[in-house]
Amino acid sequence: MGSAADAAGAFRHDAFLYAGEKQFLAGTTAFVRGGLDAGEAVLVAVVEPRASLLAAALGADADRVEFLDMARIGRNPARMLPAWQDWVDRQTSAGAGGAAGAAGGPRGLRGVGEPIWAHRSPAEIVECQQHEQLLNTAFDDGPAWWLLCPYDTEALPAPVIDRARDTHPGYVAGDGDAWEPSTTYPDTGFSFGEMFGGPLDEPAVPVCEVSYDVQGLRELRGRVSDFAESVLGRNGAGNAALVVDELATNSVLHGGGAGLLRMWQEGQTVVFEARDHGTIVDPLVGRRRPVGSATGRAGLWIVNQLCDLLQIRSDPDRGTVVRAHLAGG
Repeated sequence: MGSAADAAGAFRHDAFLYAGEKQFLAGTTAFVRGGLDAGEAVLVAVVEPRASLLAAALGADADRVEFLDMARIGRNPARMLPAWQDWVDRQTSAGAGGAAGAAGGPRGLRGVGEPIWAHRSPAEIVECQQHEQLLNTAFDDGPAWWLLCPYDTEALPAPVIDRARDTHPGYVAGDGDAWEPSTTYPDTGFSFGEMFGGPLDEPAVPVCEVSYDVQGLRELRGRVSDFAESVLGRNGAGNAALVVDELATNSVLHGGGAGLLRMWQEGQTVVFEARDHGTIVDPLVGRRRPVGSATGRAGLWIVNQLCDLLQIRSDPDRGTVVRAHLAGG
């Protein structure tokens, strides 16, 4: 597959469509070893058992690879992009992307990142697909590096595989030997307006609604904590109160001064939804680590660190809906 430095200053983002364990190992070991042979920094973020299988297949070379548990960092899909950003920034600061590689040229970066696996919920899959598209937005103007995203064609539904082609400029299939450009990228369904403008499915269970403004934030935190404690426990209820406080404060500051909170329970998950009349214009909202003066507008970043799934929809005509899912233990 060549060297990440071959991208000549660009971010390269490919899907890897594999069928079963044998093809996964054939494609990913070749990709990782290609990076190591070129003197590149390599990060692998996949779920078990594939992480352990890949490490075993690499043998001693696995010690030269950084591994992250995607089931942990990607539990909330919105936390995957900042994990990659942190790694790229760390490697760039350490000299990767500009230091000499094995052939004397620029040292590159490459990663293997598996955003969607079997048993992801439909809502999580949609957010993962948004993540895949937003990777291109986030990294197209940054340092050159190469990200390969595995998709198991035996375990995932056909529409998910189709969407992988829609969100990646190119893909490889089978054992990973033949690269093809995607004929459906970029898909208009993943434009910023389409991703954030569509409605969310209505809950199928009873919903509690509470209107709020700046005077009612303290009372709102108490009601949220009481609602969540039976499912999340005392500590989880505290996190829920913090999540809702950040969402409601955003409404007060940026959404017209007031909003509507809806809350309900889905099994062992508690869902809080804030609605207001504001409009979000940043497609990477909540996915960029706040630095410097931006820490004063870190509400959605904080929410993403606390919840298991965050769904954001915003449209100039309908306003903004932010839905946070917190799962009990």
